Amino acid sequence: MLNNDGEFSPREIEVFAAVMTHGTTTKAADALNITQPAVSKILLQLTTKAGFPLFRNHRQRLIPTPEAHMLHAEVRRVYDTVRGISRVAREIKELRSGRLNISALPAFGLTLLPSIIASFTKDYPDVAVTIDIRSSSTIIQRASRSQLDIGVAAEVNDESPSVVRRALVATPPVCIMPKGHPLSRLSVVQADDLEGLDFVSLGVGDPMRRQLDALCEERGVHRSMKIEAALSDTCANLVASGVGVAVIDRLSAWMARDLPIEIRDFQPHLDINLSVYRPWGTIASSVADTFVEHLIQNTRDYMNAVDRGVRALADS
Repeated sequence: MLNNDGEFSPREIEVFAAVMTHGTTTKAADALNITQPAVSKILLQLTTKAGFPLFRNHRQRLIPTPEAHMLHAEVRRVYDTVRGISRVAREIKELRSGRLNISALPAFGLTLLPSIIASFTKDYPDVAVTIDIRSSSTIIQRASRSQLDIGVAAEVNDESPSVVRRALVATPPVCIMPKGHPLSRLSVVQADDLEGLDFVSLGVGDPMRRQLDALCEERGVHRSMKIEAALSDTCANLVASGVGVAVIDRLSAWMARDLPIEIRDFQPHLDINLSVYRPWGTIASSVADTFVEHLIQNTRDYMNAVDRGVRALADS
């Protein structure tokens, strides 16, 4: 128990620990770069506050009392805690630890995102990552509620003011068709070329589906809507099975290029853009900032390669 003279000061605790370590006030003073009388004075203050003897003199050495050993054990625990806090701060600064909660729409989260996360965690192996696949509208809504660190979603018209958006990449869709389909003779598929064809469509809530439906209605193009699927990779597998043609995002199409399908650019380009969404008004962690830069650079590099690949397929 401390008496009414007050609590121990950090300096008094520091002096006490030095004396316990070095055994004499002279060596403790040298270690702390202060005078021996200063050490003796501070030690006397500490003893008075403690209300019990801390040391006994024996042949010019200070012998700690059992009470001193008990107190020193607590001091060591405090010092270990402080060192632990300092270590965590260094790890955060150096991105050796941390956690990221990432959400992405299926066309990105099920295709390119896993490899981007894998390359990032190779450089920062102690960063824990949680991946959640959601629709674009849900991702933007969750970002507005600070329920995620980073979201990748298609731009929508009703974005919340509670999010910060940064452009990622434009992903104009492509047309895919079974191997040997008549459309494969074209280098570019126009909307009018879809007239009367069996068509595999994305779900009614998909932004690309809405734009394509509006375009076909405007041009009087009638497709035979054979099958509707929620995900682009499902559409690609259905096309590979020969049930029809589809217009899907180029990233998903490129990832499915080993299936028995053909990929052609689609005109006019539909306005489909991906962006990175983050909560507004929150201070982003260093690990989140670093990951976003890694994400943007790798995505743009890969999509440039996809664009070149799609053009090469049309020319082959």
